[in-house]
Amino acid sequence: MQRNIIFLIFFLFVISLASACSKSEGDYGDNPYGHYEDDKMIGKVLEVNKGESSIVVDISKWEKRNSKNPWTDEGYSYKATITDETVIMHEDENKVSIGDIKNGQKVLVNPPRGDDFKGHPVEIILLEMSYEEKYARLLSHNDGFNVVVMYEDGKKLPKEMQESFYKNVLEILEGTEHRVNASWMRYDEDYVVDFKEVLDIEQFPVLLVYDEEELLFKTYRVDELYKFFKDWGS
Repeated sequence: MQRNIIFLIFFLFVISLASACSKSEGDYGDNPYGHYEDDKMIGKVLEVNKGESSIVVDISKWEKRNSKNPWTDEGYSYKATITDETVIMHEDENKVSIGDIKNGQKVLVNPPRGDDFKGHPVEIILLEMSYEEKYARLLSHNDGFNVVVMYEDGKKLPKEMQESFYKNVLEILEGTEHRVNASWMRYDEDYVVDFKEVLDIEQFPVLLVYDEEELLFKTYRVDELYKFFKDWGS
């Protein structure tokens, strides 16, 4: 009898613990943006217009925080007109100006957009960003490779660096367990990370190969890219 009571107590404890864990992990249901708070409008800067003293912020994730179908393609942006009363600062309250805001910078804008919002924020806070956030467009997100063709705006991309090269890479890796994606990215000198400087890029266009964590290979020649994948797949 005593053994049955001990087992029952243990069983109820396990059920209670599982229920608590389930509630903690499922507070936001299936919405990956459910952790965004109504009174903290966070987004990433898409454009900085110093002439108009305004910034455009991508707030799509914040807008979808309560959505039952957050995976739709709709995007939401917000234009904030900066006035003399607007305070721009880092999280440590060190004040800066609009000239210190870069494209891709994560920001918190107060007050958040609402029915009475007129587009004149009281404060814009430049938030700290993780490596993953800064390099999101370069990193692979599918447990494989991401090949990025980075080019300069207004310059014609060589034919060998257009879609045909991606098909050739797929053929090279066919039959292996390796997966690969490709993307084309314009170099933005006003981005929150100056990739030309950080990655020591000598010329454009350049081919960059990333996995989920870091840069694996950099080259300016497609034949060297093919050799990299042939060696990797062998």
